[in-house]
Amino acid sequence: MRPQHLFLSAALFLAQAVPHEASQHCSRLEYWNPDNQCCGSCLQRFGPPPCPDYEFSENCGLNDFGDHVMYPFKKCPSGQCNLDFAELCGFCGSRTRTSTPERSRQRCEEKRAPPKEPCLLKFETPSIPSSQETSSPAISRPSRTSEYTVPRQALLTFALPLVLVLLVTSAAIFLFTLQRHSPYYPCPGSNTSQGSLVASEAELPNLASQPLSRLLDELEVLEELIVLLDPEPGPGGALACGTTRHLAAKYGLPASWSTFAYSLRPSHSPLRALIEMVVAREPSASLDQLGTYLAQLGRADALQVLSKLA
Repeated sequence: MRPQHLFLSAALFLAQAVPHEASQHCSRLEYWNPDNQCCGSCLQRFGPPPCPDYEFSENCGLNDFGDHVMYPFKKCPSGQCNLDFAELCGFCGSRTRTSTPERSRQRCEEKRAPPKEPCLLKFETPSIPSSQETSSPAISRPSRTSEYTVPRQALLTFALPLVLVLLVTSAAIFLFTLQRHSPYYPCPGSNTSQGSLVASEAELPNLASQPLSRLLDELEVLEELIVLLDPEPGPGGALACGTTRHLAAKYGLPASWSTFAYSLRPSHSPLRALIEMVVAREPSASLDQLGTYLAQLGRADALQVLSKLA
């Protein structure tokens, strides 16, 4: 599997393992509609709770991306009931309160709430009936919510370490792949003739006494070298040879520096940044050293441009 695919798989797996958080846009009994950019009513989308003693989960169990992260309804908290199928539970022995939550500013268009769905929970007759219990059959505990919560907690326990290991392994593979391609060697099958390369190398002694910093003042020559050395092939292209990246490696700069220098394009040329870096680090650097590296990379075309300074 390619490193990019490993990163994507790890990110998706980690996103699934993250617990549900409250909506950043809507109140408790609303959900965020990412398509219309507004808050919709849980009641108008799902209808009232289908079973007694249930209420809406926070934001109907939806996250701000519109994904279902938990069941829309949940069991009433201990000591609370909901026999009227209201949006929220109330204290047992009193009428269930009808919720009037704070309305969000970005409210979706009102629509009619769907009718209550039939309750799918099994009703059981109490094993020891009494005068107080015969009028209200016992309801078995819901299985959907518990079945959803327990595996999710187990997933968080075991998945997070696995995801971290996967990310570290993917990063190591990715860096290893970069390092495999980072050593820069002369271009095989250069389109320049050996004769032109030898002729250009003959000009190198004439450049020995000239500092590399002169190239920063000779803008026309510098621009020609930038056109020749900075470009790289696009995605899917063949591996570039004899570019500014290879030249930076000749000067002992790491591949991470070249990646940073290329990230500044098009506002700043990587070749110009390289020359400025070398001059600042080694003021005595000369043009013939640059010419030697260009010859080693098989760039006779760049050597011919550089020979104009001889």
